Formats: sequence, C-alpha cells, structure tokens
Amino acid sequence: MRSHAFALLPCVLLAGCSAGEATAPSAAPATTASPAPSPATSAPAPGTTAIPTEPLRLTDEMTRPGTQLRFGAKAIVPVRHYYPQLKTYVEGVLGIVVQRIRTTPGSEVQGNFGEDSRAVLKRHTAYHAKIIITNESGNAFSPGTPRFTGEFGDFGPTVTVSGEMRLPGCREGYPPASDEFDRKGAEWKTCLLAVSSRSRPMTEVGYEDPPYGKETQFEQDPSPDFNKHYDLGAITWS
Repeated sequence: MRSHAFALLPCVLLAGCSAGEATAPSAAPATTASPAPSPATSAPAPGTTAIPTEPLRLTDEMTRPGTQLRFGAKAIVPVRHYYPQLKTYVEGVLGIVVQRIRTTPGSEVQGNFGEDSRAVLKRHTAYHAKIIITNESGNAFSPGTPRFTGEFGDFGPTVTVSGEMRLPGCREGYPPASDEFDRKGAEWKTCLLAVSSRSRPMTEVGYEDPPYGKETQFEQDPSPDFNKHYDLGAITWS
C-alpha cells in the first residue's frame, strides 16, 4: 500500500500529483502542522513527564501496529506531546474513529481559489471522511494534530491543492486546548479532505503517529530520537 499524507482541516496539503496532471494552486501558501497549543495554566497537568527516556509503548488494550479496521471501528493509541512554553511533556491515550469516505463534487470545495483552479475543481471529486477523536486516559492534554493518510493507489490523487479548503458537511476545527480536552470521553470531531478524480478514489484512511509511524520532532524538543523503535505499521480503516 502506498499512502499519501494530508493535514486535517482547515489547513490541507494534498500531495502526490503525477507529472502533467491538473493542479489547483491556492493564493495562500501551504502550511505545516504546529505543536499543540500550550495549556492555559503553567501548572503541569496530570500525565506530564520529564524528558522521556523511553519510547512510547503499547499496552494490551491498545491497537496493534498494522491493524486493519472497518470504518466506524475505534482504535486506541498512545500519544506524547511536547509543550515548548512549559518545557514539559504530556502523555495520554486517544480513541480514534474514522467514518466511511464520502464523495462530493469538487465544485463545492470552498476557498480562495482563482478561476483556473475553480475550473479544475469542477472536473474532480472531493473525498472526505469524518473523524472522531476521544480522550481515553482522562488527563488534560491537547490531541495535537494527528497524522492521517489517504490511500489513492500507486500514483496518488490527480489534483494538488494547497492552503485552506472548506467543504459543507466536512466540519473544520483546530485541535482543542488541554483545558477543553481534560476528561475521559471528551470529543473532538474533525474531517479529512482530499480532491482527486473518480479513477483514483480515496479508498482507505491510515493513522501514522508514533509508534505506528515515525516521529517528527520540533526544533525546541529536547527529547531523544526514538525512531528506531517506531514506524511499526499504520492503522488503516477501509
């Protein structure tokens, strides 16, 4: 399986366009994921740790690497976030449910696009999947920006769109802050969005944060590089 990574709404970067295929550029530059927002208070939340000396570990209750789930099934995954302003780490456990992939005409995608880009979008299809993320550990932490992938086959989607996109029925939303995600069962509803042709549909959604995928460290993060323990295999929904 060859996957193509996307950010969650509202900032989306769709990659993997083959040479010579249509491109729908946006006036806004592409953005990259940022560290999770810092908690409102300087007091460490339950679940905080010192600089980690060991990689994230999976318990028996957590979803195994490489697991393939049906749309609507829940995965249980560990997370660790670094808060640069507090110079501390917070660990927690997330539940992730990916709902089935739906399609919408590309003409319904909203954003700051020019006429040429609009014409390209009208000839293509928007693929989107709603995602529900829950706090399973009960401590206060932000879920950050989980790394999901869309599977389009060997050549990826046929359209590359960078910048902010909006789609009715595909709910936008930034990750909640730790004081909004501070109890077991707290929910964040978001959505994964991509644009491609009918001949290259999005058929699966994968989750690739550590330990299932590799870790991306920010410059301020003093944590050791644990990637030799990670990249164990994505969780996929289909």
